[in-house]
Amino acid sequence: MNSVWNLLTGTATKYVLLAANITIGVFLMPYTVRHLGTSEYGLWMLVASMTAYFSLFDLGYGNGLVRHVAHADARGNVALVNQILSTFVVVYVGLGVLVVVAAGGLMIWVPHFPKLNASEVPLARFILAVIGVRVALGFPMTVFGAVTTARQRFALNNLVATVSAIVNAIVQFTLLARGYHVRAVVAGSVAVDLLTYAGYAWTAKHAFPALRLRLSMFRTSLVRDVTAFSLYVFVISVAVQIGFNLNNIVVGAALGTSAVAVYAVTLRLAEAQRNLSNQFNTLMFPVVVRYGAANDPDALRRMLIEGTRLALTLVCGLTVCLIGFARPLITRWMGPGFDGAVLPLYVLAVTGIILTGQMPLGNILLGTERHRLVAFVSLAEAVVNFALSILLVRRFGLVGVAFGTAIPVFVANVFVLAPAVCRQLDVSLVGFGRDVATAPFVGAGVSSLAVWIVRSAWPPQSLLAIMVEGGIAGTVYLAALWTLGLDRSLRERYSAFGRQLVAMALSRRAPAPLA
Repeated sequence: MNSVWNLLTGTATKYVLLAANITIGVFLMPYTVRHLGTSEYGLWMLVASMTAYFSLFDLGYGNGLVRHVAHADARGNVALVNQILSTFVVVYVGLGVLVVVAAGGLMIWVPHFPKLNASEVPLARFILAVIGVRVALGFPMTVFGAVTTARQRFALNNLVATVSAIVNAIVQFTLLARGYHVRAVVAGSVAVDLLTYAGYAWTAKHAFPALRLRLSMFRTSLVRDVTAFSLYVFVISVAVQIGFNLNNIVVGAALGTSAVAVYAVTLRLAEAQRNLSNQFNTLMFPVVVRYGAANDPDALRRMLIEGTRLALTLVCGLTVCLIGFARPLITRWMGPGFDGAVLPLYVLAVTGIILTGQMPLGNILLGTERHRLVAFVSLAEAVVNFALSILLVRRFGLVGVAFGTAIPVFVANVFVLAPAVCRQLDVSLVGFGRDVATAPFVGAGVSSLAVWIVRSAWPPQSLLAIMVEGGIAGTVYLAALWTLGLDRSLRERYSAFGRQLVAMALSRRAPAPLA
């Protein structure tokens, strides 16, 4: 199998997974809120935000494993691949023990959280304990996902994740329908997650039949080698957690658990916007590592320009629809009481354009030894985000928290990371911006007018009507992008490439690169 085929199948199955998650969220989230109430649901989301920080105990080893396994596999060194994986099973067992200790510490501390009632403490402790055990047991299983990703067999992991999401939704719906509450739902979800780990072990063995895990293969030197890269990825992970999950804690501490439930709707929709646009970008890292190892700057430049243009094309069209239909969407989806999610969603939706557009840049910097720059910029961005959110939340509420996220994201990505990657690959910054942004922005301008016309003429009264009118706006967006945003030479190139992709799908031969 070649990289192009793996990227295509990986991207396609990522969208299948995403469609499953979005469909589940559309129907299950309001159903869950109605059964649990905003206070209990908000408590669940608040504690989940706390436990999200358990992932930081990974210390960045996940990406570090992918990077080192991809390097070793590219050289055909099977023994080294197995040594790396065996070593990090041991490392991850130790990290899992630390997660259990951290969960215990949070269980002791949780009664002191602001605006948390004494009656809510036992439930919060239960959620912390169950999720802590799940994360701890899941850490050693990380090695299986790493080897499958490094070998670019993305579709296998996506298949397992899709089945897991569907089963999880069925379990949650069934428990709620039978009158159970958060304790049963969390326990059922964790049970499904534990079974999913066995699926990932199967995908790893299928992708890499020579996989052997032995305690005797543990090598201290490999821990040092991977750590030298992973510590910077860890800093980036810390920054991501501060930038998004900590906002729920800021909201909960300042405004209470009911406000967390409202802001969770904003975050869920903003996350869906990014996820719908990022599926190709999330698969780029192991491919970039191989291009970097081969010292192929032309391939990296192609990935930078085409990847960023594709990301912006997807996210700009989605953002026009999300902003244009945000208020009726939230009202029809979640019901009354969630209007406060609309204005912060506007802010985070625009921020999502920048976050999505910078992902190819970040992948290239990480995959070509510029991880230190990405780490320090991400950390500075997160610290400013946290400080601004605390400063603005009491005066401006949820909108203030959203602006606290948006401002540092804009500065860090537009004024630091984009110029850095353009200098590295000898690409004009102005030319890069023109090449990647012209078509999406032209399409967004025309489709924004279409949204205004459609909403004025036929105000949507149901989720189905919103989807239909959004589809009309999306069609206008793509037509304007293709006819007005892309020049003739680009249209011809993309048409030829599309024909090659169809031929490749039939013959499984790689098309020529977009040069």
